Amino acid sequence: MIFKEQKKCYLVLNSTFELAKNWLLNSGIFISEQNDENFGGVYSFYDEEKKSFSFLYPEITGYYSSTMRFLYTHEKNDDFLQRAKASCDWLIKLFDSYGGIIQGITPDKKPMKFVYSFDTAICAKGILDFYEISKDEKYLIFAKKLNRWIIDTALNSDGTINPLYDLESKQFISSKDVWYKQYGCLHIKTIMSLLSEYKITNDELLLSNALTIANNVKNFQNKDGSIRLHSKDKVINLHTLCYALEGLLYCYSVTKEDTFLNSCKNALKWCDQQIKNDGSIDLWFNSKYHSKSSYPIAQIIRIKILLSKLTNSFEPEYLSNLKFLNSLQSTNSNLHSNGGFYEEFYKSVFNWKKRPRVNSWASMFALQAFFWHENLSKIDFNREIELLY
Repeated sequence: MIFKEQKKCYLVLNSTFELAKNWLLNSGIFISEQNDENFGGVYSFYDEEKKSFSFLYPEITGYYSSTMRFLYTHEKNDDFLQRAKASCDWLIKLFDSYGGIIQGITPDKKPMKFVYSFDTAICAKGILDFYEISKDEKYLIFAKKLNRWIIDTALNSDGTINPLYDLESKQFISSKDVWYKQYGCLHIKTIMSLLSEYKITNDELLLSNALTIANNVKNFQNKDGSIRLHSKDKVINLHTLCYALEGLLYCYSVTKEDTFLNSCKNALKWCDQQIKNDGSIDLWFNSKYHSKSSYPIAQIIRIKILLSKLTNSFEPEYLSNLKFLNSLQSTNSNLHSNGGFYEEFYKSVFNWKKRPRVNSWASMFALQAFFWHENLSKIDFNREIELLY
């Protein structure tokens, strides 16, 4: 490894956090060798059955840069700064090579030549997060390019976003075969990159377009507070619901418009009604799929903690969510697994089984959730909402 882990921190951390941090730094999920052509890239997950990492995932590399900003803000370790730089440089290299933030690089080094609008926004946010700690104008300029592509190319006048650009046909496409190849509530989270740039540049175009996107929540939110995956069907996906809430809460932090805050509160009330005895919430509703996943639970915990800091209240329901999330942390001796978070429990014919994938974004979301929980009395909403990814 070329990076060293920093142990010292001015806040009290628990072993769950430290294990998760160690996994993100030392498991191999992040390519740390400078002579590797994909130095700075981050894999999707580690598969314990195949004993190998999955494809290199630009979206998750954007999250990694944001995670490094989060860690650097609280620990001031230059290793985190350098990791974020490496990840951002890899994303820029991908863009220059293919003309967009492509979906990924397969284990046999084949590029997956689709450009997802959502992924592009997450990468823009990650690059802006690195700019905030480095103040290197190169990264602000590049993030502006990504955000401008979203506004000028992917965004429609009604606030909907074209989900998927095919680099070969040079056209936007969509497909009902896969949920993420359609416009959905998840695209509300794209406003985080636009508003992050707005706070730096005060460009009103960014704010007005972000508000147009955010106001689309009315086309997804049911009367009971739940948020549909797609506007014209009944399926609810907890992960994408949380994406929408993250975007709305971030938007509220900038605009102070109560509409966005109330949408978050109503959705969380619905979520609380779905909590099972083990602290889990189903990933899918009104769907043929059945699983209980770590990453949306980590997202919900983060949102509840931020709301508790904003409103000076306490959300006791998140404690049971936290217990469930903790049950999915790997504690085996395998360096590639230990400390990371498994993706989910899935429903088999007879019972629930743990999927043997240690998931990168689940681990990043959980890292932040456990940090905020352990330091609840010391964190501040206005600072931590800046660090949400």
